[in-house]
Amino acid sequence: RRTAVAAIRAELDPALQQELAQLRLAPVWLNADPRPRRLPLGLLRQAERSVGDHPLTIFTTGDSFVFDQSHIFFDGAWGAALAEIMTNEALSWAAYLHTLPAQQPGQARPFSPLLHISPADHARIMAMPRIATEVCVETSAIKLDAILSLRRKFKQRSDLLQLTVNDLLVLYRAIHAVTYAPPPSLVQRLQTLTQNRTTQAAGRSALAALESSSQNPAILIPVDASQRHPQDRVFPMTFEVPLTHLGLLQMHRQALEILDQSENERGRRKRRLARESFEQLQPEYLGTLAGFGEMMSRVKDIAMSGESASVGTIKLLAHLPRPLQRILNQIPSRFDVLNDMIRGREVFSNVGAVVRSSTLSRFITAKDDNEKKTLALGVMTDAAGVMMLTLRDFRPHVAQLEAVGEMDTAVLIAQDYLDSYAYGLNRFVRDLDRIVTRRSV
Repeated sequence: RRTAVAAIRAELDPALQQELAQLRLAPVWLNADPRPRRLPLGLLRQAERSVGDHPLTIFTTGDSFVFDQSHIFFDGAWGAALAEIMTNEALSWAAYLHTLPAQQPGQARPFSPLLHISPADHARIMAMPRIATEVCVETSAIKLDAILSLRRKFKQRSDLLQLTVNDLLVLYRAIHAVTYAPPPSLVQRLQTLTQNRTTQAAGRSALAALESSSQNPAILIPVDASQRHPQDRVFPMTFEVPLTHLGLLQMHRQALEILDQSENERGRRKRRLARESFEQLQPEYLGTLAGFGEMMSRVKDIAMSGESASVGTIKLLAHLPRPLQRILNQIPSRFDVLNDMIRGREVFSNVGAVVRSSTLSRFITAKDDNEKKTLALGVMTDAAGVMMLTLRDFRPHVAQLEAVGEMDTAVLIAQDYLDSYAYGLNRFVRDLDRIVTRRSV
């Protein structure tokens, strides 16, 4: 863990310490060992790289580059901008150098540290606290065109329906959390693990994770603060969609049932009753969606002004003595209500759509060392209009499954969870389109 790095460095072999000290003087690290491009970003970066107190490591896949940036130095939007700037500069220099005569490689070898780790150093490192084991999965299954079309129809219906793309993503994230049901084949696979003494604990932990995933999560959303507070870059905003209070799920299901009845019923009287019921429910449902969009807008305004609970806590801790910071920083982790208000249980970071000339295609977000924050969802839309979602899963069962050689099962759990979110969102948008465009039954 980052908190243990300073202590372990002081105990390492002096020669290794000197090499690490030299590396800290380099603003950019280059790892030239090719990595498979087909890997999710979270796995692609699992190689020799810098830690959080160093800005940037660049990996190569042979035909693309990966910018592994520290969240201490870069937020998502700023990091994307830097990657774009460096890519454009590299292309410009490549075009210029291509016009020059061929050059012979120099005799001096670029600095490349040996980083020899002795058995004693290795033992010290292995004894230190470790970061949470993770799996990383990706999907591009979300139909962005359908979401944009729905937003246009919202606007045609009423100027009050101002839900953004991110609002719809966050809203369905809450719906998905409380409605997700794992496929029977996955449940059967985990139940099989519980029947073996070696894999029993890991299987039970994974089954428990699937059951607990049905809770509405408190989501931490990074909000761009650059327009109002450029020096602060981003402000964290924790938000829990009030599904129960709004009654969105019930109204959504009821509206679809009425529409289905109207299409299947043959009796004139029943069709008339269905029409009357729908005409009463539709404006109520759309009004609730408009209210949710307005609430999201207000909450983001509060966060952008630096007045959210998360920002207030950070500012409070920043001016306290370091020993007191460490004590107070542990309190939210011990109380679920405080943790949900201040830190959230998962990260949802959407850097938006890149410009049409951009070559950026994927993005993963980061999380802090809070062990109760177990999921991190990163979203980016590339120049072709493809929305790429990347999920990092830090839930406890991941480490347990890895320990018993069942990492493929951990990947399967995360991939099914992400895929069900993407396909479920497509279905949700399609249903909303059907509801908002139907003026009579």
